Amino acid sequence: MKNLLLPAAALLLLAACAPAERVVENPFIEASNTMTLDISRVELSDTATVVHVEAYFQPRFWIRIVSDTYLRADGCSYALTGAEGIVPDSLFWMPDSGRASFVLRFEPLPRGTRSFDFIESDCADCFKLWGIDLTGRRSYDDGAKALPPQLRAMPADGALPEPVMSTGRSTVRLHLAGWQQGMTPEYKLYVNTLLSGQEEHILTVDPETATAEVTFEQYGPATAFVVDPAARTSLGTLWLAPGEQTEVWADTGESGRRLYRRRNGADAAGPAPFRTTGTYAALNALHAASPGRISLNLYNGTFADYATDADAYTEMLVDRYRTLSDSIARSDQPQMLRELAELSLRQETLHAIADAGYFLRHNYWHLHGTWGKPVPEGAITAQFGPQHYAAVGGLFDAGDRRLLLGNSLSEYLSALMHPEIDWRDYGAQGPLTAELPEAVRLAEKARNLQLDDADRARLAAFTEPLFADACLAIETRTQEQLAAVVGKVRIEPTPDVPMERLFEAIVAPHRGKVVLVDFWNTWCSPCRAAIRANEPLKEGTLKSDELVWIYIANETSPLTTYSTMIPGIRGLHYRLDETRWRYLCDERFDIDGIPSYVVVDRRGEAALRNDLRDHDTLARTLKTMLAE
Repeated sequence: MKNLLLPAAALLLLAACAPAERVVENPFIEASNTMTLDISRVELSDTATVVHVEAYFQPRFWIRIVSDTYLRADGCSYALTGAEGIVPDSLFWMPDSGRASFVLRFEPLPRGTRSFDFIESDCADCFKLWGIDLTGRRSYDDGAKALPPQLRAMPADGALPEPVMSTGRSTVRLHLAGWQQGMTPEYKLYVNTLLSGQEEHILTVDPETATAEVTFEQYGPATAFVVDPAARTSLGTLWLAPGEQTEVWADTGESGRRLYRRRNGADAAGPAPFRTTGTYAALNALHAASPGRISLNLYNGTFADYATDADAYTEMLVDRYRTLSDSIARSDQPQMLRELAELSLRQETLHAIADAGYFLRHNYWHLHGTWGKPVPEGAITAQFGPQHYAAVGGLFDAGDRRLLLGNSLSEYLSALMHPEIDWRDYGAQGPLTAELPEAVRLAEKARNLQLDDADRARLAAFTEPLFADACLAIETRTQEQLAAVVGKVRIEPTPDVPMERLFEAIVAPHRGKVVLVDFWNTWCSPCRAAIRANEPLKEGTLKSDELVWIYIANETSPLTTYSTMIPGIRGLHYRLDETRWRYLCDERFDIDGIPSYVVVDRRGEAALRNDLRDHDTLARTLKTMLAE
């Protein structure tokens, strides 16, 4: 017996000294600042932690993993020690599939570690994934424990609230469940307004309370989106009533849920909890928990047949509306969401007939792969007229002010503002169809301090008080904001020259230097992002008296927003009227969108250089030109 026990003991001793191998497949991830990286496998031993990474990104674009990437667990860091399939600090070019795999090796995590964070260095925009689980967790909880007790239960259903037709200062206070130091420091609130288009507001997180707050002027009902810009994740949609303070509870774990859904299917993980206070609290909560809505899917490329005639297109649209409207009525969704879905469907339907020509072109582009290019003459022959608008206008009241609450507000406004359609001729009731399109135009004039006596008389005649109140409030607010920046901002006078000499007159004072001309507008998010990225270059690698930065915008950039923004953008600023802007964009340079860049070399030769939309290419190109 003694001889038998000795070999057994030796085997046990060897097992204790051998590396403890453990594998976790598709680990649960609490939160992430990126959809580019996911972790498919973690191998744990006493000698290393091996992380298998799946990368998803635009084909033929690059990503990079820096060499000081580390894992963090229980307050300690574990360094990157090796890689397979990727070279740290080098550009990794994505294949045509848009998906790639590589392996990263780190120092070993201690036995018993239950979760860790993946930190690609400590820079603000480096890849970060938090709460990578090693226990085998496979599902999310409902997140209710992160909510105040009074908001944990789903609110009662009922009729959709009416739109609040007033003005006021609104406050949104965001409470971020699961937020921790190192996560996104600034969230964005995109507000789809009735009279001002989409406005962007910054929510800066207080690290002590994991809350963020912003106050803004609101005119009429609005929908808004809380967005994590790093993870490119929407935390939720909310409807806002003007003049209210709305408390919003959102979960940073929605980013982790998105990774989980991509692995396991759209229904694999429910939405993160999202609750608010305020007039639309029940709508916000019910909408956040819903799986989606029934839609015309206008932008899928196959909604319309470009070869059809106007009668067939209209018949198709009417049939689809009736079919989908019936599906909404028969669905088992809460009443409030059924009403919302019906209103959103009506908005889409109005847009589909008002802008039918666009959707026919969209189908042609989709089928031929010629996005944005002119459609050959004769390819589309449909001609729309009053009988087609009447067929759609007879389906419902296009002037129903509850339509202001639908998901597709911008599409509804586009249909109302169509220059050849007066929806009152097709049965629309109430002031929306008669006054809202004009109110939108007058609000634009108010933002530019261009209201004249005739405009004020028209405002006084409006039967919907909101429109006059809003336009006058916008004008007053603009005056106050401009007074606050007097002496801090300079807008260069537009040269008084013939149109064909405008660009040369703008750049002529800088002959012999390198000139970068940036076409942009305040409402353009990529423009603002590019400007933020380029600004440090002016005091860094591109600091030079031989380089001139010129920024050209147009009057769609609200005067107040423009005037308060440009003091932080070093360079010369021009704000052109629509005619001059269109000449430079369409005739002079054939600009396809903004931001766009024109570079003028030392000889005065100008060239459109949209390859400079890549930040590294811009810096490298300008540095080379300065050296010439």
